[in-house]
Amino acid sequence: MNLTLKLAGMVFLLLVGVILGLQTAERGIHKVGGKPAEKQQTYYITKVDKSKVEVAPVGKQGSQQDQIESDNYISQIGNMTGEWLRDSTNAIAKWVAGFFEP
Repeated sequence: MNLTLKLAGMVFLLLVGVILGLQTAERGIHKVGGKPAEKQQTYYITKVDKSKVEVAPVGKQGSQQDQIESDNYISQIGNMTGEWLRDSTNAIAKWVAGFFEP
């Protein structure tokens, strides 16, 4: 009986600790990313003159041409890596399947 009470007490303390840890983590996430009900702003809007407004995406700096060139370079590397991975996986699968053919 004494051992059962100790075990139940330890399990209870563990569950309370997990619940408190989850709440603390959620509060930290809300501090960094904002509340889920808030709409996230994806553009900086600044007023330059009375009639002119400048709009820039959040986290993007530099000219549009630099961004397009870097995106194309990165996407080409990603596409080449994906094709290599697909081809090598297909080759390995065919090699393994060759063992099971009559």
